[in-house]
Amino acid sequence: MVSMIFGKLLMFLQRQQVRYYMRRMHVGKRVRIRSGLLVFRPSNVTIEDGVTINVNCVLQAHAPIRIGRHTLIAANCTIVTATHDMSKRGDETRLALSAAPVTIGHDCWLGAGVTVLPGVTIGDGAVVGAGSVVTRDLPPGMVCFGIPAKPVRARPQSSQESDTRV
Repeated sequence: MVSMIFGKLLMFLQRQQVRYYMRRMHVGKRVRIRSGLLVFRPSNVTIEDGVTINVNCVLQAHAPIRIGRHTLIAANCTIVTATHDMSKRGDETRLALSAAPVTIGHDCWLGAGVTVLPGVTIGDGAVVGAGSVVTRDLPPGMVCFGIPAKPVRARPQSSQESDTRV
Protein backbone atom coordinates (compact mmCIF):
# COMPACT_ATOMS: atom_id res chain seq x y z
CA MET A 1 0.00 0.00 0.00
CA VAL A 2 2.74 2.45 0.98
CA SER A 3 4.80 1.64 -2.12
CA MET A 4 1.75 2.22 -4.33
CA ILE A 5 1.23 5.67 -2.77
CA PHE A 6 4.90 6.58 -3.26
CA GLY A 7 4.76 5.31 -6.85
CA LYS A 8 1.75 7.51 -7.64
CA LEU A 9 3.42 10.49 -5.95
CA LEU A 10 6.59 9.95 -7.99
CA MET A 11 4.62 9.76 -11.26
CA PHE A 12 2.77 12.97 -10.35
CA LEU A 13 6.03 14.81 -9.60
CA GLN A 14 7.62 13.60 -12.86
CA ARG A 15 4.61 14.87 -14.86
CA GLN A 16 4.88 18.22 -13.08
CA GLN A 17 8.58 18.39 -13.98
CA VAL A 18 7.85 17.79 -17.68
CA ARG A 19 5.14 20.50 -17.62
CA TYR A 20 7.63 22.91 -16.00
CA TYR A 21 10.19 22.31 -18.80
CA MET A 22 7.57 22.56 -21.56
CA ARG A 23 6.56 26.04 -20.36
CA ARG A 24 10.18 27.20 -20.65
CA MET A 25 11.15 25.53 -23.95
CA HIS A 26 9.97 26.51 -27.43
CA VAL A 27 7.59 23.64 -28.13
CA GLY A 28 5.49 23.01 -31.26
CA LYS A 29 2.15 21.26 -31.60
CA ARG A 30 1.48 17.56 -30.89
CA VAL A 31 4.74 17.13 -28.97
CA ARG A 32 4.80 14.12 -26.62
CA ILE A 33 7.32 14.01 -23.80
CA ARG A 34 7.37 11.09 -21.36
CA SER A 35 8.39 11.35 -17.71
CA GLY A 36 11.98 11.52 -16.50
CA LEU A 37 13.11 14.30 -18.85
CA LEU A 38 15.95 16.47 -17.51
CA VAL A 39 16.64 19.78 -19.23
CA PHE A 40 19.45 22.18 -18.39
CA ARG A 41 18.70 25.70 -19.68
CA PRO A 42 15.30 24.93 -21.25
CA SER A 43 15.11 28.36 -22.92
CA ASN A 44 17.81 27.13 -25.37
CA VAL A 45 15.68 24.18 -26.54
CA THR A 46 13.40 24.29 -29.61
CA ILE A 47 11.19 21.28 -30.28
CA GLU A 48 9.15 21.42 -33.50
CA ASP A 49 5.74 19.85 -34.26
CA GLY A 50 5.06 16.14 -33.79
CA VAL A 51 8.20 15.24 -31.83
CA THR A 52 8.16 12.35 -29.35
CA ILE A 53 10.71 12.12 -26.53
CA ASN A 54 10.57 8.90 -24.52
CA VAL A 55 11.49 8.31 -20.85
CA ASN A 56 14.65 9.37 -19.03
CA CYS A 57 16.20 11.64 -21.65
CA VAL A 58 18.64 14.47 -20.90
CA LEU A 59 18.93 17.73 -22.86
CA GLN A 60 21.95 19.73 -21.70
CA ALA A 61 21.42 23.02 -23.53
CA HIS A 62 24.33 25.33 -22.77
CA ALA A 63 24.06 26.15 -26.50
CA PRO A 64 20.89 25.85 -28.62
CA ILE A 65 19.31 22.46 -29.29
CA ARG A 66 16.85 22.24 -32.21
CA ILE A 67 14.81 19.09 -32.77
CA GLY A 68 13.01 18.97 -36.15
CA ARG A 69 9.44 17.94 -36.99
CA HIS A 70 8.28 14.35 -36.47
CA THR A 71 11.52 13.23 -34.82
CA LEU A 72 11.43 10.26 -32.46
CA ILE A 73 13.84 10.12 -29.52
CA ALA A 74 13.84 6.78 -27.69
CA ALA A 75 14.44 6.15 -23.99
CA ASN A 76 17.64 7.13 -22.20
CA CYS A 77 19.04 9.45 -24.89
CA THR A 78 21.38 12.30 -24.00
CA ILE A 79 21.99 15.44 -26.05
CA VAL A 80 24.98 17.45 -24.84
CA THR A 81 26.00 20.91 -26.07
CA ALA A 82 29.01 21.62 -23.85
CA THR A 83 32.28 20.00 -22.87
CA HIS A 84 35.12 20.89 -20.55
CA ASP A 85 38.49 22.16 -21.77
CA MET A 86 40.85 19.27 -21.03
CA SER A 87 43.93 21.50 -21.12
CA LYS A 88 42.82 23.24 -17.92
CA ARG A 89 43.67 21.92 -14.44
CA GLY A 90 42.11 22.24 -11.00
CA ASP A 91 39.09 24.51 -10.59
CA GLU A 92 39.63 25.92 -14.08
CA THR A 93 38.57 22.56 -15.55
CA ARG A 94 35.12 22.85 -14.01
CA LEU A 95 34.65 26.43 -15.18
CA ALA A 96 36.15 26.18 -18.68
CA LEU A 97 33.22 25.09 -20.88
CA SER A 98 33.14 25.14 -24.63
CA ALA A 99 29.62 24.97 -26.08
CA ALA A 100 28.33 24.29 -29.59
CA PRO A 101 24.73 23.92 -30.84
CA VAL A 102 23.12 20.59 -31.75
CA THR A 103 20.62 20.32 -34.62
CA ILE A 104 18.51 17.25 -35.26
CA GLY A 105 16.68 17.36 -38.60
CA HIS A 106 13.09 16.53 -39.49
CA ASP A 107 11.80 12.93 -39.40
CA CYS A 108 14.83 11.54 -37.58
CA TRP A 109 14.89 8.62 -35.19
CA LEU A 110 17.33 8.26 -32.30
CA GLY A 111 17.35 4.72 -30.87
CA ALA A 112 17.54 3.93 -27.16
CA GLY A 113 20.60 5.16 -25.32
CA VAL A 114 21.99 7.39 -28.07
CA THR A 115 24.40 10.16 -27.01
CA VAL A 116 24.75 13.26 -29.20
CA LEU A 117 27.83 15.40 -28.52
CA PRO A 118 28.34 19.18 -29.00
CA GLY A 119 28.36 20.78 -32.44
CA VAL A 120 26.62 17.91 -34.25
CA THR A 121 24.03 18.19 -37.01
CA ILE A 122 21.95 15.11 -37.80
CA GLY A 123 20.48 15.38 -41.30
CA ASP A 124 16.76 15.08 -42.15
CA GLY A 125 15.47 11.52 -42.12
CA ALA A 126 18.54 9.98 -40.46
CA VAL A 127 18.20 6.99 -38.13
CA VAL A 128 20.74 6.55 -35.33
CA GLY A 129 20.98 3.01 -33.91
CA ALA A 130 20.61 2.20 -30.22
CA GLY A 131 23.65 2.86 -28.05
CA SER A 132 25.44 4.96 -30.66
CA VAL A 133 27.57 8.00 -29.84
CA VAL A 134 27.25 10.80 -32.41
CA THR A 135 30.53 12.72 -32.48
CA ARG A 136 30.25 14.40 -35.92
CA ASP A 137 27.61 15.41 -38.46
CA LEU A 138 25.48 12.65 -39.99
CA PRO A 139 24.12 12.89 -43.55
CA PRO A 140 20.39 13.02 -44.31
CA GLY A 141 18.45 9.86 -45.08
CA MET A 142 21.03 7.42 -43.72
CA VAL A 143 20.96 4.67 -41.10
CA CYS A 144 23.92 5.29 -38.79
CA PHE A 145 25.24 3.43 -35.78
CA GLY A 146 28.35 2.66 -33.77
CA ILE A 147 30.81 4.39 -31.51
CA PRO A 148 31.38 6.80 -33.12
CA ALA A 149 28.21 6.70 -35.24
CA LYS A 150 28.88 6.26 -38.97
CA PRO A 151 26.53 6.01 -41.96
CA VAL A 152 25.94 2.36 -42.89
CA ARG A 153 23.18 2.38 -45.51
CA ALA A 154 20.39 4.52 -46.92
CA ARG A 155 17.11 4.62 -45.02
CA PRO A 156 14.27 2.96 -46.98
CA GLN A 157 11.94 5.49 -48.62
CA SER A 158 8.68 3.94 -47.39
CA SER A 159 7.37 1.20 -45.13
CA GLN A 160 6.25 -0.80 -48.22
CA GLU A 161 9.88 -0.95 -49.36
CA SER A 162 11.06 -2.46 -46.06
CA ASP A 163 8.26 -5.09 -46.10
CA THR A 164 9.59 -6.56 -49.36
CA ARG A 165 12.94 -7.57 -47.85
CA VAL A 166 13.67 -11.29 -47.56
